[in-house]
Amino acid sequence: MTAQQSVHLGFGHPSRKAPRIARWLAALGLVLCAGNADALSFRADFVASTYQVQAGDSFSDLLLMHQSGSSIQSTITTGLANISTAVYAAGVNQNYSILLTTTFDVAIAGSYSFQVGTDWGRGGAAALIDSGTGTVLSERVITDDIWWGNDWNNPDVFTTTSTLAVGDSVTLAWIGFEGCCGGTSTIRFSVDGSAYQSLTAPNFQSYAVVPEPSTALLFGIGLVGLSLAGSLFER
Repeated sequence: MTAQQSVHLGFGHPSRKAPRIARWLAALGLVLCAGNADALSFRADFVASTYQVQAGDSFSDLLLMHQSGSSIQSTITTGLANISTAVYAAGVNQNYSILLTTTFDVAIAGSYSFQVGTDWGRGGAAALIDSGTGTVLSERVITDDIWWGNDWNNPDVFTTTSTLAVGDSVTLAWIGFEGCCGGTSTIRFSVDGSAYQSLTAPNFQSYAVVPEPSTALLFGIGLVGLSLAGSLFER
């Protein structure tokens, strides 16, 4: 699989950061496994945070900052459209970070583009991750104030594009940080130049294969082992 990004592409120190991603993916895989095994699942996590994205930050850095915050609300959803603080963050609309994710196996090869319309006043990031190893394959980090104003033509709408092959097992993740008065977040997708659609299970299900529960469980356990081995190696 290959990826084309336009802002900050950085892989940092994969030997040190992959175990961190692996530990998070293990937890994510086990949680999603607990949902409907026949349906593509998405997750929205809100935590308290006052962090401002800095130049040189990687997706792994931002994931650690997000994980250090106290939980506000976590929800497994049927899509990443109109994710509002009123519904998904218990009404908290300031000093938070948001993590949006989905994990799937690719069913149709092609060039996948994802557009993000959101309000992340303190910046954010998008990442494509190999679900089998926890390796960040590509990332885009934005340090500026992002505010799309519910307008897909707004220049603050940002896009990431990746070429995926059948059978690729990937996790898509977006992290954003907001200071005050956060609005909704919506992600939409296009494949091989098709019209954009909201990233929801009904719209995306023909492009994705959901792993069997036993496979997802073994995947999670395997990543835990990988992360522990990596931690020992770091020492």
